This record gives sequence, structure tokens and C-alpha cells, in this order.
Amino acid sequence: MKINLGFLNKGWSKKKIIIAIAILVVIVISVFRIIEAFQPDKIAEKAPVSVTVDTVEIDTIYATSPLTGKIDPVESASIVPMIAGQVTSVHVKMGDYVEKGALLFELDGTQSAVAYNQAKIAHDTAKTNFDRTASLYKEGAISLQTYQNAQAQYNAAAQSLTAAADAFSYTRVTSPINGYVTSMNVAVGTLASQASPAVTIADVSSLEINTSISEYLIGKVKQGDPVEIYISTLSETAYKGTISALSPAPAAGTLTYPATISVENPKGEIKAGMFAEIQIISAKKENVLCIPSDAVFMKSGESKVATLSGEMPKLVTVSTGLDNGTTVEIISGLKAGDLIIVTGQQFVVEGEAVKVVE
Repeated sequence: MKINLGFLNKGWSKKKIIIAIAILVVIVISVFRIIEAFQPDKIAEKAPVSVTVDTVEIDTIYATSPLTGKIDPVESASIVPMIAGQVTSVHVKMGDYVEKGALLFELDGTQSAVAYNQAKIAHDTAKTNFDRTASLYKEGAISLQTYQNAQAQYNAAAQSLTAAADAFSYTRVTSPINGYVTSMNVAVGTLASQASPAVTIADVSSLEINTSISEYLIGKVKQGDPVEIYISTLSETAYKGTISALSPAPAAGTLTYPATISVENPKGEIKAGMFAEIQIISAKKENVLCIPSDAVFMKSGESKVATLSGEMPKLVTVSTGLDNGTTVEIISGLKAGDLIIVTGQQFVVEGEAVKVVE
């Protein structure tokens, strides 16, 4: 385009020239904008939706219900001495393993020994007198009453001797079970009494959880059912357990049923007193179509799943069954082997390709 600038030599002032140039620039810009407005818009290229996929499988699905409880030893004993006395010797310490009948500690038996010896003498004297009286009675030399009196004295002496022997034996305190010493509350020179346990023993070779089951669950479980046990202080991995006992009636004053769960502890890492969460199988279905729960989403009030053929998705309506939050049962709408979208399915459009990522 040729522009005639001859007017610049016809006496135009410098100011007028600048104004003319500015007007010219505005005109040029306006023309370009008008031309651009009539050009078609550029269509931005749409990036495919990124998705992850999985396959519909035939599997077994479980639903679980949580319980809580404390892990206890199967057998434990709090040992209280039968008589009070000063401790003269201690034969075990905390953490020791003892067998049933093992000597734990001894009490001062001086008085018990004296009492036993006196009872033994009295018993022997009464027995000698009774034997002589019995012989005389058989010969008819004494009356029945004299015989019965001697017999009564002998029986009383025998009972006194038994009591004295028991009292003497009580000075030697032994373990009633096999297990580990879990507490030791006596020492040489201290006074042991019936006021508090002197020693506690626990058999931790086997552990159990005593808990209770609601009336909702009681009809869905039985003795021998496996359970999963989670102990957060040890591991996120479940330990195995079994319902070993189940009450047929609720505990007095409650609507819950006492239950005992045995705990498998092959490595010995589970300790008595730990807090545990138990997952009990409350529902189970075998040989059903299963997919990840996250693959199902709601659209227009219906449960939908996005299937994939090549790169093209398709939305299908499904009917679901048991859902444990991780896996869901598919009753209708899919078949085994179908490829489904697990993440990103809410953003796919039928007929528009998607990008599958790992």
C-alpha cells in the first residue's frame, strides 16, 4: 500500500504531522482486528483422559465387622500365701520360667515346725492310747463309752496333725501352673500375707482374647471360624486367630455374647496385655464377579462402571451386591474378563479415546 506524504511539504506543522501519523496507526490496527475477527477460531486439541484399568474376576468376597479386646494368657495365677510369715528365701525372679510345683519362696517355719512336732507327739500318744483301749474293749474289759472317748481323742489328734502338717507345708510356696513369673512382690526379710498376691505366674505359650459379640453378629459366626487380628503397636499386617469359644446366651444384664478368640503367636512377638482389633467375617460369597469398589460410581441415580475396548470407553449400568469397601460383588452388567476403568472414569466421555496409565 502506497501512502502519499506530499502534504508534508505544504506547510503542515510538526504537530499536525504527528497527529496524522497517530491517526494512521489507529486505522491500520483497526483494520487488522476486523480481518482477524472474521477468521475462524482455532480449535484447541483436547488431551485424552488418563485412566487406570483392571479386569473383572471371579473370586471370593468377605465382609468383616470389628471387635476389640485385650490379649490375655490362656492361664495365669496370682499366688497368695496360705499363712502370713516372714520371707526367709526367694528362689525365682521376674521373667523366670517355672514349672508346676516349682518352689517360689519360703516363709519362716519355726513356729509351724514347733506346732507340727507338738501335734505329732499328741497324735502318737492318742494313737497308742486308742490301740490299747481297742484291745481292752474287744476283751470286754472296758465299757463302750471309754472306747468311744479314746477313739474321739485319736480322731481329734489326727485332724490336728493334718492341720499342723498343712500349715508347715504352707511355708514352702510353689507354682500351681507352668509359666513365666510376671510379678514378684516379696523379698527376703519382708512379710508376706494374704492381703495381696506375692507372685503372679502366666502361661504365655498360648494367648487369647476375651471379647463379646453383638446379637447382630452372633448368627453369622460359629466356633472354629478364622479371624484377623490387628495390633497397631506391632505391625499393620494381620495376625491369625480362631473363635475358640462362643457363648450360646448373652452375658447377664447385657445383649452381647461372650466369645474367646485364640491367637496364633509362632514368633512370640505378641505379648499379653496388648490391645487388639479383631476383624470377624460377617458375610462371605464365593465364586462371584468382583471388581474394585472404586470402579463403581453414581450417574443419574444409577450405579455405573466404565468398560474399555481398545482406547474407547463405554458406560454400563451395573447391579452390585456385597461390598466390603475394597471389593464389590457385581450381580449384573459385566462378565468375567471385561476390562474396566478404576480411576478417572468420572471424566471419560463415550466415544472419546482415553490414555491408560500404570
